[in-house]
Amino acid sequence: MEAFFLIFSLFFVANIVLVAWALVDAIRVPEDSMYQAGSKLVWVLVILLGGFIGATIYLVIGRPKSGPRTVHQWDGQLPPPPPGTVG
Repeated sequence: MEAFFLIFSLFFVANIVLVAWALVDAIRVPEDSMYQAGSKLVWVLVILLGGFIGATIYLVIGRPKSGPRTVHQWDGQLPPPPPGTVG
């Protein structure tokens, strides 16, 4: 009985860690266009409502491919005004 409780506890902790990791990973993606499919809101809901299965689906299907995930820094330059405006 103690072995069953230990195994169950390990699976429970692994489930929490996987869901938390997937959720943090999904939230840290700066742009929706970086996902392989879907958007940030969709993936956060899939992870939260799907638990272990949702996190696994996100990591296999939705997670952005490896690469830099930096948010573009503002260089102090404003974009040009739209054509036809005074200014």
